[in-house]
Amino acid sequence: MNDQELKEKLASIAPEVPEHFHYRLKKTLENIVLQEAQMKDSTKKVIRTAGRFSSRTIVIAAALAVMVCAVALAATQWRVFDSLSFLLGTTPSPAADSLMQRNLYQDTVNNVEITVREAGYDGRTLLLQYSYRMLDVDTPYGITAGEFFGKGLPEGLTADMYLEALNGDAEGDLAAHQVGWWIDSLWINGKAVNMPNNSGSVMTGSGIPGEIIHTEFWRLDNEGFSLNGPVEISLPIGERQNLADYSKKNHPEKYDVDGSLKLPEKGIVTFTYDAKDILSQVNIIHPEEEKVLPDVTAKVSEAAFSPLMTYITLDLKVNPDSLAACIAENGEGPKNEAGEVMWPYGGMDVFQDWVSSLELVDGQGRIIFPGHAGQNGYGNEWAEFLYPYLENIPAELYLAPIEDGMADMSQAVLVKPMNQ
Repeated sequence: MNDQELKEKLASIAPEVPEHFHYRLKKTLENIVLQEAQMKDSTKKVIRTAGRFSSRTIVIAAALAVMVCAVALAATQWRVFDSLSFLLGTTPSPAADSLMQRNLYQDTVNNVEITVREAGYDGRTLLLQYSYRMLDVDTPYGITAGEFFGKGLPEGLTADMYLEALNGDAEGDLAAHQVGWWIDSLWINGKAVNMPNNSGSVMTGSGIPGEIIHTEFWRLDNEGFSLNGPVEISLPIGERQNLADYSKKNHPEKYDVDGSLKLPEKGIVTFTYDAKDILSQVNIIHPEEEKVLPDVTAKVSEAAFSPLMTYITLDLKVNPDSLAACIAENGEGPKNEAGEVMWPYGGMDVFQDWVSSLELVDGQGRIIFPGHAGQNGYGNEWAEFLYPYLENIPAELYLAPIEDGMADMSQAVLVKPMNQ
């Protein structure tokens, strides 16, 4: 598929998103098209924060890629794995049953049934799935991927209705009930947590009239939070509150000594999740072996293997001569219409193609997760890679650039030393 065909495909399926997400969305769709032949049983459903646009926001995406390739969702016991298969893989680890909990809360607010369906935690990422069901709405907002691609639509439901839901009809109806996420935090044991970098969310409809489902992943480690034992989690997903009543300037009494918003008394859904001793089940290593390349020096500062995911942090230092050459050729940085530099060029502008080509391989250069895009964001001095859990960890692991399906081990960065 060429760029023009991709643009036409994108224009026909994608709801409006902020301008700075267009590039990320285009890259996501490109990856899906390239992987379509070998990924009939998986899907990507989210635009993730990455690169220059990583910020303290959860990016809401509406199952965009479901429209691009035929999908058969995994028949997993935990629906969070269906929604986040791009992140968690389609096959939960044997430990998932001990980490995941279901049916944690249910109540009806303003004729909307709110249900916290599932929650889980692997020592770094909090997984949440909750639903809103508007009891006075008799039409479904969406369907599962399997239904959309040939298993039969519920009576009265069309593909156009699904697309309309993705464009905001469902959220608009929810807002009309004065219900839904209303402020930019959640609370753990009463302490506010801002939305961390590398977090994300998926919104879908279902075949149930009036129901929309939100599935989220919160990188609590990026805010310095870890869970242990039973904890109270509070979400601002109840009755929407007037934000003017929570202005720090006008209501300083609602903020603690750290400047964080205290747990509100209204509009909050609170449930208990038992994290048990999950931190003891995460294996963390620090390889710290530098790989010196012409444009960049790279090393894996940390690799963490949890029962649900694999986390790899790559430290990067640009070659000053390479950066100087980039600036000499292209100027100080990209400019706006007024000719002003919006941001200075940095390391990522020099080595981003190399970073984007890296995949997890074993000591022989075999790709561990074929077709799985592990790159989860990068900046001028770092990059992060996320993969599903590794049940059988190879003796050695590397991040290596992949070209035409082959790993270039001469540029590989050590992730896991032999037998460590």
